[in-house]
Amino acid sequence: MASTISLLSEKHFLCCLCRNIFSSPVTIPCGHSFCLSCLCRYWARHQYKYCPHCKRVFTDRPDLSVNCTLAEVCDDYRKTRPQKPPEEEPVIDVNQLVQERLQKIERLKYSLELQKNSYLREVRESQKVFSALVNAMEKSHKAVVAAIEERQREEETRVETLVKELEQEIQELRNGIIESEPKIPRNNDQSDYTNQVTLSIISTTCPPEMKDWSKVIIETDPCVGVTRRTLSDIMETIKAEVNRLSKSELKRIEKYTVDVNLSAKTAHPCLSVSDDRKQVRHTDKLQEVPDNPKRFDRVANVLAKESFDSGRYYWEVEVGEKIEWNLGVVRQSINRKGKFTVCPANGFWTLSLKAGGQYIANSSPVTLLALEQRPRKVGIFLDYTEGRVSFFCGDSGVHIHTFVDTFSDRLHPFFSPGRLHGGKNAAPLVICSTFCSI
Repeated sequence: MASTISLLSEKHFLCCLCRNIFSSPVTIPCGHSFCLSCLCRYWARHQYKYCPHCKRVFTDRPDLSVNCTLAEVCDDYRKTRPQKPPEEEPVIDVNQLVQERLQKIERLKYSLELQKNSYLREVRESQKVFSALVNAMEKSHKAVVAAIEERQREEETRVETLVKELEQEIQELRNGIIESEPKIPRNNDQSDYTNQVTLSIISTTCPPEMKDWSKVIIETDPCVGVTRRTLSDIMETIKAEVNRLSKSELKRIEKYTVDVNLSAKTAHPCLSVSDDRKQVRHTDKLQEVPDNPKRFDRVANVLAKESFDSGRYYWEVEVGEKIEWNLGVVRQSINRKGKFTVCPANGFWTLSLKAGGQYIANSSPVTLLALEQRPRKVGIFLDYTEGRVSFFCGDSGVHIHTFVDTFSDRLHPFFSPGRLHGGKNAAPLVICSTFCSI
């Protein structure tokens, strides 16, 4: 019997969970066998009890007892299986190792030189961007000062005109008093005559066309209105300039575009990943998928198969009219089982749209974002070396938010299409095709 067993393929004696020869094997009702400890650990991690191999779900957890026959067969196979020939100790070629290291040094030096040139270009381009913004602000400030000075000159002219009118009326009043001044007679009828003269003076000192100066208003702060109007116009100008520069900045970082593809083995069972690995949608039902330690089992997330530990990278995701989603980058070592908090401390640098229409950066605490334009495409730029993850509106180029941190692990692009919300959020997240080479 031992010789017959040794002729069988080793795959018949391997547990599909640990990939080793069965240890205390158990056989469940569907006919598949596993190591007792492997199956117990597997079921402890899952809410439903089902076969890890064929995914058959059991209403009640099957009683587990060791399959003695299979255990004996595995012990016999373990004793009789062909032994692998001992590996010969490799001969070390010292000269070859030296040459390889010298070549590596040359490549590192060349890479450093390319990096220096890239940094210099970045500095020059950033100087152009900030110089343009400073020039726009200086022009705007000059416009404010010019508007205030013009209003001041207008007000000075107006006041000078009013003063001249007042002085002219004062002179006219004085002249009228002098012309109407009477000569008092020297007789006993002086009293009656004085009364007549007084009435005459009153009538001649109040010209009928005098200006009503009570209605003339002198502004104490005449420049407030013009300043506010001018500042409002200037803020709009600066905002337009910033948006233009944002587009320019986005064009600059588009040269770092990379091809990003979804990793189906990390996708939660409720998510459906397209065959071309560019789209993911929520199905609202559990699919039969192989168990994988890299798969999210509680939250409907998925990662890209690409990961980065240096350099700069940019990709865009079409979100369209979706009412909920979550995008960004995460550490390779994040927790993918059970509940967890999405924040930088736990290895998540992500931006979210909540079902109520609120955009948030998942910092700790979260940062509420006010966006004037609802983005249909979101651009993500990762600068690993500088420790920055930036988000842009892919349509307008407007900057949305930037996380600043220190990275030590490999980072994966991260995607979550959000819940269905009665079919209102059924559209997929779509990774845009690369539109330029690196």
